[in-house]
Amino acid sequence: MLGLYIHIPFCKKICDYCDFATIQAPERLYVEYLDLLEKEIHCFAARNSAAVPSAAAPSALSQVETLYLGGGTPSILPPELLDRLFQLLKTAGVPLKTLKEATLEFNPESCTADRLQVALEKGITRASLGLQTFRPQLLTVVSRTHSVEQGLAALDLLTKAPHLEVSADLMFNLPGQSQTDFLEDLDRLSAFPLNHISFYGLKVDPRSRLGLRIARGELSVDEDLYAPMYREGVELLANRGFDRYETSNFAKPGHESLHNLNYWQRGEYLAFGPSAHGFYNGVRFAAPEKYAPWRDYVNAGCPTEDLSLDPIGPEERIAEYIQLSLRTKYGLNAATLASYGAKISEKSIAHWEALGYLNRTGDQISLVNDGWLFMDRVVEDLYSNLE
Repeated sequence: MLGLYIHIPFCKKICDYCDFATIQAPERLYVEYLDLLEKEIHCFAARNSAAVPSAAAPSALSQVETLYLGGGTPSILPPELLDRLFQLLKTAGVPLKTLKEATLEFNPESCTADRLQVALEKGITRASLGLQTFRPQLLTVVSRTHSVEQGLAALDLLTKAPHLEVSADLMFNLPGQSQTDFLEDLDRLSAFPLNHISFYGLKVDPRSRLGLRIARGELSVDEDLYAPMYREGVELLANRGFDRYETSNFAKPGHESLHNLNYWQRGEYLAFGPSAHGFYNGVRFAAPEKYAPWRDYVNAGCPTEDLSLDPIGPEERIAEYIQLSLRTKYGLNAATLASYGAKISEKSIAHWEALGYLNRTGDQISLVNDGWLFMDRVVEDLYSNLE
């Protein structure tokens, strides 16, 4: 399956924990961005089309099956610019009306009826809403710009939209957040008519504003709460019918994110916009991260020497397969790994099975119990001891 990711780098305000490629910018820059995005997509199409596309050799963009508009804050674009974004994707050949899944990220403060109407009319089938918490004081701590009331209003608007899958995100282990705070947030969220919920543990970038405040002793994070928050969050959602299909993602049966599953199953995906990372024809690539260098890159005709290129060789493929497969409930398949020229050490498997972190059923090896919490250790050990 081929996916398409579009990175929209704008935010009303940069959250204190954020380490993504985002900027605060006037609306005139939104127009410039769409002009540049159109050029970047055109450059890709020209570079990857030796001849006029035909039924026998269709363009890559026409083969896209999932679309994800992320950021940043995609919903910051006013309705007329959202409309233009969809129009340029359609003109480039993206089959908006027949995609298996098309996702748009919303922030509560810009989740409005007019924006949602444009999204639905243009083929969006899934909305992802960034809530983070229902606690006003915690929203202030991490510098979120929306209020609890705006978050609830956005949930109400999205869940009442016809034929729209809705996912919502929370964060846990925030400074000053108790275990009860998080579990009550999760309980409140799971009472809405949702089929997908994600929750993410805070990772503090020491260079972020939040990281600097923690370093100065103004705030603190209780690391001892991370594991019990995660365990009890998983249990709460399981009792509500949500299955953990990836370490931070939970869905009711049949409602998993197809676009994200494609990432974890090493499917290919195109990517455009500043800092966008893609995987195509066996090569992982990334555009310049900051907006200004990305603008220069596009205006220069998107020279490949300005991309970060990472061809995936045999060893990289093995490492990726182990790491990405174990992120999901499906785990890795020993026969598939053998086809790549590697075998998991029986000693390593036995070690993690004895701890109750791994489960093996035939050729399938997957994380269980606290294996999800210690995933990085398990992956590192399995890879280091390959036969």
